Amino acid sequence: MHIAVCDDSAFDRELIVELLHIYFAQKPFQYKLAQYNSGINLVCDVEDGCWFDIIFLDIYMNGLLGIDAAHKLRALGFDGAIIFLTASADFAVDSYDVAAAGYLLKPHSFDKLCRCMDRVLQDFDTCTYQVQQRMRIVRVPYTEITFIESSNSKCILHRSDGSCYIVYKKLGKIEAELSDSRFLRCHQSYLVNMDFIAQADRQFHLTTGESVLIRQRDLKSIRQAYLDYVQPQANSKPIP
Repeated sequence: MHIAVCDDSAFDRELIVELLHIYFAQKPFQYKLAQYNSGINLVCDVEDGCWFDIIFLDIYMNGLLGIDAAHKLRALGFDGAIIFLTASADFAVDSYDVAAAGYLLKPHSFDKLCRCMDRVLQDFDTCTYQVQQRMRIVRVPYTEITFIESSNSKCILHRSDGSCYIVYKKLGKIEAELSDSRFLRCHQSYLVNMDFIAQADRQFHLTTGESVLIRQRDLKSIRQAYLDYVQPQANSKPIP
């Protein structure tokens, strides 16, 4: 999860960052924080392809008001959560125009921030993989990832509905990011979701009708890893 905190007051900005660190210490989410001291810089970064799931945005800033920055972000196609930070409720009505997810009045309260974040995170699933597609992030549930294949300098993520996404990362990095027992590295170029395996012979045949290669020199151990996953009681029954 990527979060931006935009406030021209270094004190208020760093306070929000510290409160978020405390909040996430008790949550299962992995997150990254970015700080901005102006709405202009934030908008420019988003326009250049930088993405955030949540943006904390101070309304009263020099150069570009937070409410104006929010309008520009929405015009760019940003559909993440925007939480306004302000010492006044003057723009509370205007915040509805940009579908604000929250409105935190200064001085900041940890309890209020927690309630706001709890509400926003209700729509986030910890078991999803985020794929950046131009100006938006697609969250693909683990339960819908059938397999991922490496193709030259990129990877292709296959989804159970037949759609595919290009991911500009190495397969090993994606495997580490997923870090889930259902995914098996069965080949140098393939990572398969074992929940979709219908048959295992010299390849994995999936319920979607697709097939995934198995590294032949490790065929027996890879098939055994699959059997151990779907039938734990078979641990003592090696595959012939």
